[in-house]
Amino acid sequence: MRRQPAVEKEWILKNSIEYFVMKEVEELKMSQVQKLVNLFKNGCESAYIARYKSDVHGGLAPERIRKGLDAYFDALDLNRKVVATTSTIITKVAGVSEKQNVIERLKVCEDIEEVAEISKEFSTGKRESKASKARDFGLEPPAQSILAGDCIDLRQFISNDLKTVLSVEEHLTICLADLMNRDPEVRRIGLSIAKLDKKCHLEVSANLTRDAAKNKKEIETKGILQKYSCYIGQKWRAHNIKDHTISALNRGTEEGIISWKVELNSGDARRIHPFSSRKVNLKMLDIFKKSLNYSITNYFIPMVQRGVKKFLLSRSVNRSILVFGQNVEQLFSQHGVRSKYVIALDPGKIVKAAFLEPSGKLISMNQFPIRDSSFDKSGVDILKSWSSQSRGKDIVFAIGNGCNTHNTQIAVSKMIEGNDFPEIDVGFCIVPEHGASKYSCTDAAKEEFGEDAEIKQISAVSIGRRLIDPLSEYVKIEPQHLGKGQYQLSVNDKLLKDKLTLIVRDRVSLIGADLNVASKALLQNICGLNQATAAGIVKYRERNGNFKSREELKRVKGIGDITFQQCAGFLTVSCPDEDSNEPPAKRVKVSSDKLSWSPFDETLVHPDDYKSASKLLEKLQMSIKDVANGVPVSMNNLTEEEKKIVDLLRLKPELKPPPPLMKKARALKDLVRGQMYTGTVSNKTDFGLFVDIGVERDGLVHISHFKPTQFPSQKSEKIEDLDIPAVGDQINVILDKLNGSKISLRPA
Repeated sequence: MRRQPAVEKEWILKNSIEYFVMKEVEELKMSQVQKLVNLFKNGCESAYIARYKSDVHGGLAPERIRKGLDAYFDALDLNRKVVATTSTIITKVAGVSEKQNVIERLKVCEDIEEVAEISKEFSTGKRESKASKARDFGLEPPAQSILAGDCIDLRQFISNDLKTVLSVEEHLTICLADLMNRDPEVRRIGLSIAKLDKKCHLEVSANLTRDAAKNKKEIETKGILQKYSCYIGQKWRAHNIKDHTISALNRGTEEGIISWKVELNSGDARRIHPFSSRKVNLKMLDIFKKSLNYSITNYFIPMVQRGVKKFLLSRSVNRSILVFGQNVEQLFSQHGVRSKYVIALDPGKIVKAAFLEPSGKLISMNQFPIRDSSFDKSGVDILKSWSSQSRGKDIVFAIGNGCNTHNTQIAVSKMIEGNDFPEIDVGFCIVPEHGASKYSCTDAAKEEFGEDAEIKQISAVSIGRRLIDPLSEYVKIEPQHLGKGQYQLSVNDKLLKDKLTLIVRDRVSLIGADLNVASKALLQNICGLNQATAAGIVKYRERNGNFKSREELKRVKGIGDITFQQCAGFLTVSCPDEDSNEPPAKRVKVSSDKLSWSPFDETLVHPDDYKSASKLLEKLQMSIKDVANGVPVSMNNLTEEEKKIVDLLRLKPELKPPPPLMKKARALKDLVRGQMYTGTVSNKTDFGLFVDIGVERDGLVHISHFKPTQFPSQKSEKIEDLDIPAVGDQINVILDKLNGSKISLRPA
């Protein structure tokens, strides 16, 4: 899913596209932003920019570059929206100066919400509003005169439609209130409050919905109400409320349990409203005050309350996506277990099982029942038979962490204790199974396993391969089904999928892939590639054998110069001539045959820099292996380009160890308060860490147990600022509290 280069359109916004990028990525200078925007225009992806264009951005992390890229495309969307809105609205506005005023207001908009608010002013809905009726009665000119400080005689507007002064006053009040509401300064301040940029008393409150209140006993019985008990009847300051709280409230709303709202204090609204300080003719003061009160109560406060709610929801969505990204990067950055045969078990009343070679190749699939934490005889026989085929190699059971996982762990540990696997070492570990069942039903799974494969058993294969080669297997799962992060399933499907796909692409690219081993699923997530080019690489490989060099990629249909430039550095090619007398590390000269292998093909140095890298090694009188292994290099006399090459030769993806192997399952009843346990971080959220300590469910280490990295004495609740473990890290924890099935932990 490579983003296409942007199509140049007429730019009508007052602020430049560089302004919008710099607003989001504040650490950049304008000169850097200009170069970055040029890369975005050429369709460059964030992983490519992060690794190979550090001279442009000065070492920004991929997530910051993604932020700039998002701002770039958002600005293009905003410009298109303003162009379209201008042409639509302008026909509804009378007078040259009024038209120009609206155009200028649209041109200085900084987000879609501002455009939408202006558009609403000129909306001609099916239902006629009180304000539009008042305008039809010709009361807008006198309302404008009042705001200008004039005194008007209401009697002159008595007509067949407005037969009394009181009737004129009622309609004029509404017309005047509408004029105040449409004032650009009122709209600007309203948007400023909605984005929480202005200090005022905004309160968020949550309560049961009417339907939930009526059916309270029923939803209590189902256990649904307990999930939201800590939110019902609560109030929060909007400026202080956490994003994960908003996400929870939104989830509760979707389930029909919670109704939540934002309230703006009326006193604050009056204090902040621009027309509260407006001077008018004393004779018009009463009608002005009525109009101001009407405008604040019926227009301004509802507009702000809607805006704040929308802002909080949008912010929580962005936060959910960011937290997911941080977690999935760690999930993908894990070493596989490639030295053992794997028996993978997808737990349930019927256990789905798969037997895999250390390479991940499927040997056999089957299924069998489990009762009272024991496999039935058929299951035991199958597992014994598989273990006898391991050719003396050790075996690890990869057990999914879904329903009935604990009973499955106990059943395996019983077999280990009963010496059902003689002469080989056997252990088990827990593997996240999120999305495994969903993958089993996809066209990709049918293509991989054949139309006749048993769908239910494919999930076990997926679980096993996640242990053997995590990266290659996880990329097959749609990002939103990976089960990492907080409340991401409450996010709009398309927005979530688009954003998370980019995060996955960045991580896969920066870890990299072996061109001669990588699957289509893995290749299509490499920077610059897509489904078609990935399929083309696999077909070329099947037809012509292994790639001899990165340069050979250009022979694949669909891979032109631009695509090659972006993807080549993330795809490595090991030396195809293992029998050569000269060690690969010493062969630093680039061959004259463009398709011949270069020793740089198995490094992170980009093909564009091979000649420079070769000259650098000759200058240093060092081999690639010397530099890669950290032999000291004097940087004093090196150019910036040469320093970058040294960094790339040394750069290796930081991978976490695989999950710990166990031989005996733990149960909740075995846990002792105050005792230390070793666990693996399964998920990280803004409210704490979920840690798998080998029992029925994960325990929670609350965020309050962690201190900021830089300034430990200062309080911070942002997980980015805290000294906090990541997904996949193994940590020691102490059991604080065991309340039913809820496990509270603290760091040891």
